[in-house]
Amino acid sequence: MGPGGRPKGETKATYAEAMKKPVPASIESLFQRYPSLAGFSVRGLQDVPDHCARSGDDDELFVSDVGILPSLADDDSGEIFEDIAATLAELLAEHPEASALICGRTFARTLH
Repeated sequence: MGPGGRPKGETKATYAEAMKKPVPASIESLFQRYPSLAGFSVRGLQDVPDHCARSGDDDELFVSDVGILPSLADDDSGEIFEDIAATLAELLAEHPEASALICGRTFARTLH
């Protein structure tokens, strides 16, 4: 194994390559529904600390680093966490290949 739990010879995608990957519409809609959601990351099994519970499935994904802007939140953080998980589960149920698209990425609100 190489750095970050990747097989030797496999390199991490460059920032430019990562930016070319489309953001699924269901994930974009999370930011529209929750103005207080700043962003979140989706991690693979190799990126999760040992003390976190796992199901044993190597394809298991974890949501981490959820950012919620407290000045905009109406104490709906629990609802936001649940909706992120439900949205990702639905996306993966409809498109199992999307796992490779979202794993290891951080999704953040775009400010204009």
